[in-house]
Amino acid sequence: MLQTGFGLGEAFLARWQAWRQDPGRPARLQVVAIEPRPVALAALQQHLASPGEGGAQAQQLCARWWGLAPGFHRLSFEEGQVELTLCVGELPDTLRELQLEADSVWLAGAIPWDEGLLKALARLCRRDTRLTADTDTPALREGLSRLGFALQTDHSFLQARYQPAWEPRRAPPLVAAWPRGAAREAVVIGGGLSGLGTAHALARRGWQVAVLDACAEPAGGASGLPVGLFSPHVSPDDNRISRLTRTGLRITRQTALALLAEQQDWAPSGVLEHRVHGKAGPRLDADGEATGSEEASAALKQAAGLSPDAPATWHRHAGWVRPARLVQALLAAPVSGRIRWQGGRRVARLHHDGATGLWQALDETGQTLAQAALMVVTAGPGSRALAEPQVPLQALRGQLTSAPQADSDRLPPLPVNGQGSLIPHLPGNTGPSWHTGSTFDRGHPPQPAGETTPCKPEDHATNLAKLATLLPATAASLGDPTERLQAWAGIRCTSPDRLPLVGPVDPARRPGLWLCTALGTRGLTWGLLCGELLASEVVGDPLPVPLSQARALLASRPAPGRQAPAGDE
Repeated sequence: MLQTGFGLGEAFLARWQAWRQDPGRPARLQVVAIEPRPVALAALQQHLASPGEGGAQAQQLCARWWGLAPGFHRLSFEEGQVELTLCVGELPDTLRELQLEADSVWLAGAIPWDEGLLKALARLCRRDTRLTADTDTPALREGLSRLGFALQTDHSFLQARYQPAWEPRRAPPLVAAWPRGAAREAVVIGGGLSGLGTAHALARRGWQVAVLDACAEPAGGASGLPVGLFSPHVSPDDNRISRLTRTGLRITRQTALALLAEQQDWAPSGVLEHRVHGKAGPRLDADGEATGSEEASAALKQAAGLSPDAPATWHRHAGWVRPARLVQALLAAPVSGRIRWQGGRRVARLHHDGATGLWQALDETGQTLAQAALMVVTAGPGSRALAEPQVPLQALRGQLTSAPQADSDRLPPLPVNGQGSLIPHLPGNTGPSWHTGSTFDRGHPPQPAGETTPCKPEDHATNLAKLATLLPATAASLGDPTERLQAWAGIRCTSPDRLPLVGPVDPARRPGLWLCTALGTRGLTWGLLCGELLASEVVGDPLPVPLSQARALLASRPAPGRQAPAGDE
């Protein structure tokens, strides 16, 4: 369902309630709503305060009504069976950023529907799409009729069906959706956050997914990080990375809320960013309540041991999470019956069987480990050797420094980032601990799949030096912590433009081979988002990000400074 206004949520809640009460309902309900300026939470709560039928759904909506800055926001309900994609932006711009085929359209509000807007709307309809409008004007009727909508006059509302006498011309999709009737089976190579995020997103859409990994247990690679932060990126121009991190943060946070134990596996603690080295802060004209990022108060700075004039940003919706716990929870989620974990399976190469159309994952002896028409490579730095993507990958080694907390440690009450990061008071079986880092080593050779990344003693000094810049008072209170330091290291990877690679590698020459990798240092913020984006592209669902952003993440995009091959767009 496409709504050209969200208002106070009545239409969405009514559709959700009707879906719940329909014994023949479809497996999933997806609503895409466009709203230039969402109402404040207080107004929504006041309007939906009625305890009657549908009150529980209204409370769930209000609980997710935060951080609604410009961009796309995927709000998930009913274990992912009901999804609201709230698109915050002006109607003309947002219609151009959508890719979907609506079953029904609800025209809400007194919008001056000119021919350009109606054409943009018709582009999102399929033949026989139902349309309902809460306004009825001669101009609207004439415009709809001219564009192929057959008006129906026996209703109290203006209603129509899209039944053009001509074959509508549609813009080509970002990627070709999976053929109807084809087997919905996939193989995912990589058992980290992006791999299980992809498998989980496909399984929620009814796919059977085999996950192969060289390690015996999930999260054996970079996703085995003991703890990390999910936090937004802030830029003066609210650039693409900033918007992507907001979208990804929401998906990570709501998934953690649904699957993990709060204060043990994760916490919505907020994150204080100390803007060292002159980093820009939040936009002066930005709504801190909407973005969730604002200039930090003097009290927050004081609690962290910073001076009142220290430049710092407070990210109220950020937090910490144990990545391995999140990966394991995805594997144990309600849809896990459709996911088959196969640890200890080292994939040496991929082969496409032209006769069957299946991709085969082969081991070093040439034996087939698994096969399917859809092969998704999420193997971090090892992805390049398997998929041979056009965009090169760069390995990034990172080492985290950890230690049990001592009574003399002057630790802030919450996580702080900006020059590395510090996550204090992490609960454990033997008491709380703190974690700082990590190092950022470019050009490191990829680690062989399934092997542990060695730690370097000298990297502790690097991490502690970063901490001294980030939180001088805290670093000074640690004294010489050498005897109690522990280390963890892993290899991540990034692309030349620092954006993930999501989508088919080469749809024309290597159909069915997809990538979901190059998350860099933002795996906790982008991993689940990229899995959701890939699954949406595969099955033709509404995208969780604007079309221009999805296009910028395509795995088949040319590397910066290099022309696309002949025939590529």
